[in-house]
Amino acid sequence: MRSLVAVLVATLALVAGGCDLREGGSPLDAAPPSDGGYPPPNAGVVPAVGSAATFDIACWNIENFPATPATPGIVADLITSLDLDAVMIEEVADVAAWDELVARLPAYQAVLSAHRYTPTSYQKLGLLYRTATVTAGEPELLFPTNPTAFPRPPLRVPLTIGTLTVDVIGVHLKAGTTPADASRRADAARILDGYLRAQRAGAGDPDVIVLGDYNETLDGSGAAVLAPLLATDAYRFRDAASVADGHATFIPAQVAIDHLLTTVELDAAAGAAAAVVPPLDRQYPRYETLVSDHLPVVLSIPQPAP
Repeated sequence: MRSLVAVLVATLALVAGGCDLREGGSPLDAAPPSDGGYPPPNAGVVPAVGSAATFDIACWNIENFPATPATPGIVADLITSLDLDAVMIEEVADVAAWDELVARLPAYQAVLSAHRYTPTSYQKLGLLYRTATVTAGEPELLFPTNPTAFPRPPLRVPLTIGTLTVDVIGVHLKAGTTPADASRRADAARILDGYLRAQRAGAGDPDVIVLGDYNETLDGSGAAVLAPLLATDAYRFRDAASVADGHATFIPAQVAIDHLLTTVELDAAAGAAAAVVPPLDRQYPRYETLVSDHLPVVLSIPQPAP
C-alpha cells in the first residue's frame, strides 16, 4: 500500500528462527534451523544509528514488502548497517519474502502477525529482534474484533533487555485522507489510550512502546485525531523533536506520519532520548524504488543493565 496513510489466531509456531502467529501448527513448535544459503548481510551500506551502548528500536513501513525480488537482501543489509536491536515492520505483503528476510538475518528472530484481510490478501506487522540483546515473550494481537478502528490489529510483543521488560506494540492505523478515515484513526487513538492507561494502572506492564504507521501527523488536524495520545501526563512521542525540525517519514508527501510513543513510566530507562529518522532515501541509491516510500523512526536508549 502506498499509504498516507490488520482475528487473532491462537496457535503460535516458530518460523525461520522466530515465533509466528500464522495459521496452523501447535504452540511453539520448533522449525528446522536453516540459513537459507544466503551470504551474511552487509554492514556499512549506510551509517549506523545504534551502538553496543544503547538499545535501539525502530518502526519501519516497508511499503508492500517486497518491492522487488532484491528487497529482502537490501533490507537485511540496512537493518544490519543501522545496528538495530528490534524493528517493528509494517506492510509485510508476502510471507515467503518475510521468511527470506529472517533467514538473511541469522542474528535475529522474528514474530509475524496472523492477520489477513481475506484468505489471500494481507499487510502484516512483523517484529525482528536481535537475540544477543533481546528476549521476546508471547505475542498477542490486540483488538482483533474491531476492524473499523484497527484494520490491522496491533501486534504486542513483550521484550526483555537486561533488567528492563517493555511491552512493544506495533500499529498500522487506517490509511486515507477522508473525514471517515480520520474518524477511524481517532477511534483507534481513544481505544489505545484506554488500554495503555489500564496497563499503567496495574493491568499489565506500564513500560510500553507504541510504534508504527499512525497515518497522522502530530500537528494540525492530526493533533486533534491523536489527542488522547498527546497527553503529556501519560505519554511521550519520542519523535516530536524530529517532527518539529521538519523530518518527514512519508517521502512522497514529505510529512511525518510514522511515530514512536512511550509511556511516561519508561522515562526512568529512556530519560529524554529522542527518536531520529535516518535519511535512507539520501544514503541508499534508488531507496524508494527498491525498498519503501517510508523512512524508519529509531529510538536509542541507554543499554539496560544485564
